[in-house]
Formats: sequence, structure tokens, C-alpha cells
Amino acid sequence: MRVPLRNRVGPLDDATAARHRRTRLVTGIGERGQARLAAARVLVIGAGGLGSPVLLYLAAAGVGTLGVCDSDVVELSNLQRQLLHGEADVGTPKPASAAAHLGGLNSAVRVEQYPHATRGFLDKHGAEWDVVMDCTDSFTAKYLVADWAAEAGAPLVWGTVVGMGFQLSVFWSRPPTGLPATSLRTLHPRVPEPGSTPTSARAGVLGTVVGQAGTAMATEAVKLITGAGDPLIGRVLVGDAARNRYETLRFAR
Repeated sequence: MRVPLRNRVGPLDDATAARHRRTRLVTGIGERGQARLAAARVLVIGAGGLGSPVLLYLAAAGVGTLGVCDSDVVELSNLQRQLLHGEADVGTPKPASAAAHLGGLNSAVRVEQYPHATRGFLDKHGAEWDVVMDCTDSFTAKYLVADWAAEAGAPLVWGTVVGMGFQLSVFWSRPPTGLPATSLRTLHPRVPEPGSTPTSARAGVLGTVVGQAGTAMATEAVKLITGAGDPLIGRVLVGDAARNRYETLRFAR
């Protein structure tokens, strides 16, 4: 199962093929999968804790175009988990900092910078992307992005982290035949009432756990683009790093 791509999938040049040789050797990816990664357009909403590993690993994987959507600037308190940014970036808008560091990692990747992802922005530009990654850190933003994706039929890779625990899944309201149609509201029907659910602002968040979750989200995006593996559609990965326990639970069939 692979998401449809907006760009034409062309052949790999020699330098790209050599750079990604070990990825091409992975079962289910091959040269065609790597070429699809090079043609893919992925919008990452949030360039903070989750967005950092997502962006770094997608750039390293050779995704051709990454959209970085964030209205915040880098703060010193971000640096314990947002490894895409450094001390010299404090005060810099996160999309600009992200573009600079991603360009240093892989100059072949095109990075497009955007501010806050409003409903208007998504209505106007959301259809330009093959996969959307929800790396936001508030319930308001998560349900805004997820509700748009459900209405638009866009594949959405979603994750959330608090303390030493995380959840992640793939939502797709118009998947290929044989797969369940899902959205964030299939898993969590309502926005939590204020104070009813712990948030990272109150309960904290461990940077290494954000890295675990974000890396797993990047893997889901690679799977959707290349067709390798079995994406988390209709399932949610629940991680408890404090006890090193991880479960994949089915919530839709």
C-alpha cells in the first residue's frame, strides 16, 4: 500500500543512488521506493520536539520536499528535546532554523517554510502535499489538523508525547480498498476538557522519548511513501518508556 504522489517519479542519479544504497537494500523499498521518496512532498506541522526527529530522518531518507510549518522561535528551554536546533538558533524562527540545519544534512532536499497552520492555510495549501505529519503540541492544533485531514482525505501521521509515554498512529479517511477509514476522532472522539489530561507543559517531557516517538512517525511516513511494511492504519502504538513497554492496539477494522 502506497500513497499516491503528486510529482512524477523519475530515475535516481548516481550520487543519490550511492547515498541511499542501504535504504534501497531494505526489503520492500528498493530503487523504486527510493525514487518515490525523492519525488514525495511531506508537510510537517510543528518543528519542535516531534518535528525535529521527523524532519531530520525524512531529510536523511531523501524525501524530496519538506514543508515546515511553525510560528514559534527557538527558545533555550526547547533544546533538551528539539535536536534540530542549537544554541546559536535561539530567537530564530523555527522554520528558518530547520531549513538551515536540514540543508546542511542533505542539500538535495527542498525545504519550504510556513508560519502557523490555520484552517485557511490547510484549505488553500494542504492538497499540495502527499503526507501530512502532525507534530503539534496542543489539543486545539491536533484536532484542527486532524479534522481538516479527515475532510480532505489526506493521509495523516499523528503522534503525541507526555512525560515518558507516547501514542502514534496513521489516520486516513479515504484509504485504499480493504483498509479501515480512520481519523483522530475514531480513536479519541472528543477534545479533552481542560485539565482532564496531562500536558507536557505541566507533566514535563523527556527528550529521548520524544525522539523515540518522532523517529517512529518518520518510519510510518517512509512506509506510506514506499509501500514497505504495514502502516499503523486502524492501530495505535502506545509506548511507556518508563517501563519499556510498547503495545500496538487495534481500534478500527
